[in-house]
Amino acid sequence: MPRLLPALLLLLAAASAGAAPPVNPLEPLDRSSPRATLRTFLSSTDQLAREVSDRYATGQSREAYGRIVGLAQEVVRCLDLAKVPPASRLKEGRAAALALFETLSRIPLPPLDEVPDAEQMALRKDGAARRWTLPGTEITLVRVDDGSSGVEFLFSPETVARAEEFYERTRSVPRLRGVPVPDMHALVAVGGGWMIPYRSIVGLPAWLRAPLWGQAAWKWFALVLLALACVPLVRLSLRLSRMGEERGPFVRALAHFSVPLLLLVLTPTVAWLALVQVNLVGGAGSSVQVLENAILTLTAAWMAWRAAPVIAEAIIASPRIPREGMDAHLIRLAARLLGILGSLALLSVGADRLGIPVYGIVAGLGVGGLAVALAAQPTLENLIAGLNLYADRPLRVGERCKIGDTVGDVEAIGIRSTRFRTIDRTLTTIPNGALAKMTIANQSRRDRMLFQAKIGLRYETTEGQLRAILTELKALLSGHPRVLPEKLRVRFVGLGTSSLDVQLRAFVDTVSQSEFLAVQEELLLGVMRVVEKGGSAFAFPSQTLYLGRDELPGKPGA
Repeated sequence: MPRLLPALLLLLAAASAGAAPPVNPLEPLDRSSPRATLRTFLSSTDQLAREVSDRYATGQSREAYGRIVGLAQEVVRCLDLAKVPPASRLKEGRAAALALFETLSRIPLPPLDEVPDAEQMALRKDGAARRWTLPGTEITLVRVDDGSSGVEFLFSPETVARAEEFYERTRSVPRLRGVPVPDMHALVAVGGGWMIPYRSIVGLPAWLRAPLWGQAAWKWFALVLLALACVPLVRLSLRLSRMGEERGPFVRALAHFSVPLLLLVLTPTVAWLALVQVNLVGGAGSSVQVLENAILTLTAAWMAWRAAPVIAEAIIASPRIPREGMDAHLIRLAARLLGILGSLALLSVGADRLGIPVYGIVAGLGVGGLAVALAAQPTLENLIAGLNLYADRPLRVGERCKIGDTVGDVEAIGIRSTRFRTIDRTLTTIPNGALAKMTIANQSRRDRMLFQAKIGLRYETTEGQLRAILTELKALLSGHPRVLPEKLRVRFVGLGTSSLDVQLRAFVDTVSQSEFLAVQEELLLGVMRVVEKGGSAFAFPSQTLYLGRDELPGKPGA
C-alpha cells in the first residue's frame, strides 16, 4: 500500500493537469471594459516585474531580454497611443506604461468588482458610456472603436501624456501593492540591454549611476562615445564622395552615393545600440527614435534623388546618345523628375511617422506652388519649349543651322536653352522659348547642295556667240561627275543695264560644305573658260553717253 500511494498521487496530479484548460499563447488581451483593461494592465505589469526581478537583475541573456521586451509590449497595448507619433511610440509607450505601473502601485485602487464591466458600461448614456475615471484621480480609460478588434477600453491619450507627471507626484508615496521590484522605474533608468549585464552596471561608481535628465549618467557618456565613433566613418564617406569629381559623370554620380549609403547603414546600427543596449528611456529615447526616423527618411529621399543622375548617366553612356544632345537632357530631366517624386513620396511617409500633418503641408504647397509658378513663368516657358523641340527634333548636336540671321554649329541642347557656335567661333546661347519662335534652317540635313550663279556678258556678244556659250555651259554642268542631271538649268534670263544676264542652276551631290566649295570653284573656273572660248567676255557696270543736237522749229538743219 505505501508503494501504491506515490503512484496514486502521480495519477491524480496527471488527471488534474489534464482537466485544466491549456494556455493559449495567442489569446488576445481582454480590454473589453474598464475592469478588464485594469485587470489586464496590472497582471501584465506584475508578470513583467517578476521577470525583471528573476532574470534581468540576476544576469540576463538575449532570450530573457527578448521575453521582457515582449511582456512590456503587451502592457503598452493597454494604452491609447493615437496622439503619439509612430516614430516615437515604442519608447514613449513603454515609459508611460512604466510610469502608470508605479503610480497605480502607490495609490488606493477600488476593488475590481466595483470597476464597471462591459454590461455596466453599456447601461450608461451619452459620454459616460465612453469614459471611466479612476476615483480620486485624473487617470481615465476611454472607449476605442476599432474595426478589427471591436470595442476596447484603453488608457486615454491625456493619461498617457501625463503619466510621467503622475509618477513624479506619487513617487514619494509608500507602495500599497506588493511588487517584486522596489522601484522598477529607477531600475530601467539605470539598466542597459542584454549586452551590458546589470551586475556590471551595479559595479560602476555611484556618480555614474546617478540620475541625470531622466537617465543614469553612464548612458550619456555611452551616447557621446557612440557619436564620436561615427565621426571617422562620416569623414571617410565624404572623402569617397569627392573622389569622383574629376572623373566622368557616371562615376561622379555614383561616388555621391557613399554618404547616404553610410547613413542608411550607420543610423539604425547606432540607434539600436542607443535604444536597446544603452537603453535610453523617456524623452531621450523618444528623441533618438525620432532622430533615427528623420535621418532614415531624409537619407532614403536623398538616395532617391541621387539615384536619378546615376541611372540617367548609365543610359546616356550608350554610344548612340550624344552626351549634350536633346535625348540626353530629356533622359536627365525624366530621371530627375522621377527622383523628385520618389523623394517626395518618401518624405511624406517619413513625415507621417513623425506626426507632421502631411495633408496640411500639401495644401499649403498647392497655394504656394501657384505663386511660384507665376514667378517662374519664363523658366516654365523655356521648359515647355524644350519639350516641344524634343518632340519636333528640328536640330541635333553637331548640326549646322541657320537660326534667324546667324549660322553656326549646335553644341548643346538643354531643357532651358540651346548653345551653338557661330562661324566666327562665338558661343551663342538662345533660350528655348525664344528659339521656338524663330525660323530654323537646318543646313546639315540637306540631301544635296544648290549651285547657282548669274553671269553678265558684254552687249557686244552676238546671238550666235550667246547660243554657243549656253550650249557649252550646259555641257560643262552636265559633264561634271558631282552635278546631278535633274533640274539642271542654264538660261538667258534678261537684258541688264550693262550686260546680257545668264543664270546657271544645278544641284551638287554632296552635303559637305568644304566639298561643295571645291566643286563650285571648278564650275566657276569652267564658266570662265567657256565664256573666253566663245569669243565674249564678262560685262562690268558701264554707261554709254550719246551726244546729239536739238533742231529748232521752222529751221531745219539748224
